[in-house]
Amino acid sequence: MAGRSFGRKVGVAFLLLWIGSVIIGASQALALGVEVRNLGLSRVGERTMLTVLLSRPASPRVSPYAGANQTQLVVEFPQASAAALPPEVAGDQELVKDVKTEVASTGVKIILNMFPGRPYLLQKETVSLKSGAALFQLSLRPDFNAPPATPPPATAYPAPPEPSPQTAPGGPVAQEETPAPAPYPEPAAPSFSAPPPSGEYAEIYRLIPQARGLWDFLRRDGWTVAKSQTFDSPGKRLSQAFTLTNSRFPDMSVRIAHVPPSGPGAPAINIVDLAMDRLTGGAADEYRMMRHLSFGQIRSKYEDIGDFFEDALKPLRVEIRKKCQELAERRSLFITDYLRQAVPQKPGLADEVLARIRKKVSPRFEGVQYTLSEHPLTILNLVDFTYIRIYYLGG
Repeated sequence: MAGRSFGRKVGVAFLLLWIGSVIIGASQALALGVEVRNLGLSRVGERTMLTVLLSRPASPRVSPYAGANQTQLVVEFPQASAAALPPEVAGDQELVKDVKTEVASTGVKIILNMFPGRPYLLQKETVSLKSGAALFQLSLRPDFNAPPATPPPATAYPAPPEPSPQTAPGGPVAQEETPAPAPYPEPAAPSFSAPPPSGEYAEIYRLIPQARGLWDFLRRDGWTVAKSQTFDSPGKRLSQAFTLTNSRFPDMSVRIAHVPPSGPGAPAINIVDLAMDRLTGGAADEYRMMRHLSFGQIRSKYEDIGDFFEDALKPLRVEIRKKCQELAERRSLFITDYLRQAVPQKPGLADEVLARIRKKVSPRFEGVQYTLSEHPLTILNLVDFTYIRIYYLGG
């Protein structure tokens, strides 16, 4: 009996070891084959968004590093390969100085060089696309509740444990076993009689031809290019940005960001926002001013940093969301026509967007964002200044 009992224990031990090796092997297999195809950094309201295009869904390691003269946030894809990624991407001048990329046999690292003394909160999310590719999004925003930072000792940078991930509003989008969607429809001929696009508008048509119907609609409706920017490095164009405005809609703008392909076979990342960021009035103006206060200025007016967030910023956000709600109601016809041109693959999208915007604003809830479509990826943000963001991949 004792021998049989010992044999059973040995058998169980070998079975557990075998199961462990299978699990480890499976996890290693999952880590292989991921390609980092492109990346971009953008500023949306008070949030800084790092968007990474992947060949398939993957969850990277996200680790902060802090030293005497440098603060970094490292996004690492172990054992991943990469296209010809840009070695450096310009920062946002709020939280991120710049972004560097490192590609080695051990994987791909994306290093965000942060401004010291500016604490932040992070959210991360991987959005699966029906084509099999995926977008990893890292969202950063200032942490006004954090205590004043004390200078760390001038030693080597320790690698602290990875912070527990925070669930992004709306939660991650699960990958579905569905057939790949049809490609973007061929650009249609202009639907109105007007001279062909020229200047900066012609550049927008060239960069994002799959949204030609949207550009035709905006030109016909009187939207013009109010601002154009390029973010270049010597001998290489990294990204371009445009802002469209219309005197008939003084509270709204259309913001366009184009991140070109990083190498052969990698698509461009194009981001188009219909944003209510030009909203004016006491709450909006005060909110913009408060977002640029230094920690010293905040502490001179508020006894506790948490009071600044709860008693000052949060009520203003609620008021701004109500104003955006009213604005969306007045502009509902334009929003409907805009989305019909921007996302013709989903005719009912405008009704869904307006229904979510019309929901009662709760003063206890800071805000939320919804993923409404995957092809193209469409996100509705209701945190402060409402915006509708659409990702067009390729060009």
